[in-house]
Amino acid sequence: MSKISHQYSDFNNSYAQDIEQVLGMLSKITSCSVAEIKPHLDALLNRLNQEKDDSASASFYETSTHEEWSAEFQAWVDSHKSRDIPVLSDEAMSRESIYPDRF
Repeated sequence: MSKISHQYSDFNNSYAQDIEQVLGMLSKITSCSVAEIKPHLDALLNRLNQEKDDSASASFYETSTHEEWSAEFQAWVDSHKSRDIPVLSDEAMSRESIYPDRF
């Protein structure tokens, strides 16, 4: 049994009564049988648990090598080249124009 399916099984067992109540309510609201609804609810719960697990895992910044980080950063920079973004002049980028009160 995979880690995810084992975690979902534990979750499903912990909340069995609540899940049965939700299934009953959904059946009443949709006029569908519990058997029709259960696969959809199981898939939704699985997806929500997977998203929770994914967000809890370490970020790219924490796990990437310097080369991986540099490559991703360069890809991000390159993704902006096709946009029509005006280039600032040297004057606009000068320290004096950014901090006019300090000079």
